[in-house]
Formats: sequence, structure tokens, C-alpha cells
Amino acid sequence: LIAPNMVANPTSSSTLTNGIGTLEANISSDQSTSNSSASPVVPSPRPITQSDGVVLMDGLRLSKSEVENLPDSVEDPEFENRIKVFNNYRQFGSMYAAKGNNKKAEWAYGNGIKQTEQTAGTSLQQILIIKQTGLEFRLNRARCLHSLGRR
Repeated sequence: LIAPNMVANPTSSSTLTNGIGTLEANISSDQSTSNSSASPVVPSPRPITQSDGVVLMDGLRLSKSEVENLPDSVEDPEFENRIKVFNNYRQFGSMYAAKGNNKKAEWAYGNGIKQTEQTAGTSLQQILIIKQTGLEFRLNRARCLHSLGRR
């Protein structure tokens, strides 16, 4: 379900190698490439339909109802602010985890999970970012809980 290159290390300052940072860069490069034709445009992920109302999109299982009739990407300045909120919780969590304060790191990742659950995507690209960020926060929170002796 999760590709090895999507796992983040909560004790390092870097986060996902194939997650929000990359997708955030893709969003900004997509916006900048609309004005110049010299740079290549990064294609948006297209879902692969499976049976039982489930689709696969970049290794993530999503319900068909989540991705039906959605455009590949949209101009949404509010979503860029949402990405900043996700990055803030990611930075708080990794900072506290690096200092060994797993209780506060778990708090930050837990709040990040709540933020991803409250965010509705309006395009396939946004849904992919939200789902990958939620997975990252859940993995990091599980690491913190494991370090605290809770499972």
C-alpha cells in the first residue's frame, strides 16, 4: 500500500521524498509553466478503476465517489494555505521528535491528521496530496506512540 520512498523519518528535517514537498513543487511549477512553454508540465495522476467501487491512484486506494467527476487540477489559493498548515504540523512534529519529545510530536501529528480529515479536495491532485499527507502523519504518529510505549 505504501511505497518505500513515501516513508518519512520523523527525526530528520527532511520529510517525504515523494509526497507533499514534491507535489507542492509540482503545483508551483505547473502554475509557472502555464506562462512559459519551455518547461515540461508534470502530468496529474489518473485513477485506475477497480471493482467494488475502489480506484487506485498512485498506490492509494480511494472510493470511486471521492474521485468521480473531478478535474485533474484546479487553481485554488485556499488550498495553498491548507498545504502551509500541513507543513506547519509536519515541522512541529519532526522538531519535537528530533528533540525526543514524542508526546508533543504525537500531538502535532494527531492535529495534522485532523486537518487532513477536515479538508475536502476539489481535484484529483488535491485528493492525492491530502491522502498522502494523512498517511505520512499517521505513520509518524504511530512511531511516536510506539516510542512512548503505547500501541
